Amino acid sequence: SMLLKGLHVLYLTYSFVWHRNTPKDGSSSTYLRNVRWIWSHACDYFPITLIKTAELDPNKSYVMGYHPHGIISVGALGAFGTDAARTKSLVKDKQNNDDGDNDKDDGVVTRGFSSLYPGIDRRLVTLPVQFNTPFLRDYVMSLSGCDSSPETFQKVLRRNGGKGNALVVVVGGASESMLVKPGTMDLVLKTRRGFVREAIKANASLVPILAFGENDLYHVIDTEKYHWIHTIQSFVKQMTGVAMPLFRGRSMFFDNFGLMPARKPIFVVVGAPLDIPPNNMTEEQRTNLKPKFDKITKEPLNEDAKIVDELHKKYIAALQQLYSQMKDAKWNLSGQKREKSM
Repeated sequence: SMLLKGLHVLYLTYSFVWHRNTPKDGSSSTYLRNVRWIWSHACDYFPITLIKTAELDPNKSYVMGYHPHGIISVGALGAFGTDAARTKSLVKDKQNNDDGDNDKDDGVVTRGFSSLYPGIDRRLVTLPVQFNTPFLRDYVMSLSGCDSSPETFQKVLRRNGGKGNALVVVVGGASESMLVKPGTMDLVLKTRRGFVREAIKANASLVPILAFGENDLYHVIDTEKYHWIHTIQSFVKQMTGVAMPLFRGRSMFFDNFGLMPARKPIFVVVGAPLDIPPNNMTEEQRTNLKPKFDKITKEPLNEDAKIVDELHKKYIAALQQLYSQMKDAKWNLSGQKREKSM
């Protein structure tokens, strides 16, 4: 009907003309993120627990790297795309002379990123293709989604004078989703330096995040022995940026068949922030940062690249330290059941 066609035109005009830049500037309303009574049930299905290990100053901005990707980054969505994940503060435990391993159930369940880190507005970074589909783009933005372009990093992290902003980046991306195996944590990180570059340019601190249990939710079928399937997967990933792993989860009636994730706990551990070196860089130097790396060896070719590479190595070291400190914690049921180390 003419009315339906008119509504379609109005929606498309509103979304793709009036709000065409919204995925890049982080100005979308996050109303769906705050509907806790719905999301609390989703987070408790696993359950998802957000672990705080250090304070984050609301007068600074942050680029938070989430590892591993898993199949669909369930832990990232629950911990940062909603405000309903269960929380545990190891900072509070230390102040009470507790090592954090004694879980005292006082009957009160605190929830949400906002309760652990007040004053920080976090946004989840995802592929730009998510914002090209009508209605899906609105859903993603209502959960604080932003696209992964460099423009997004600079616009979002510089809001409010560079204070109280955070971008959560699933660093491993599509390539890492092909490495999913229960009980493991294999990362694609060694040559992923773009998030470090953007953090330096925006004068934002880096924060490592480990999600123990993210890789336990699905069983991925190894396709390398099926050459034609692997070829198709590589082609799709190259053309769209989206991986196409063959996997199985569970369903309402079957534990080993379906698309639902397995009901296993996810512990999302947020590490301490790394300050951005060097502190004597001027705003102009940061803005004009142009690192160059050898396309084959990936070694830095100029001074800007050396700065990025140095901070990238520190980030990896901090991530490894966080893993070592948290993998055997008594509350970390997923870490204790690992088959091999990160």
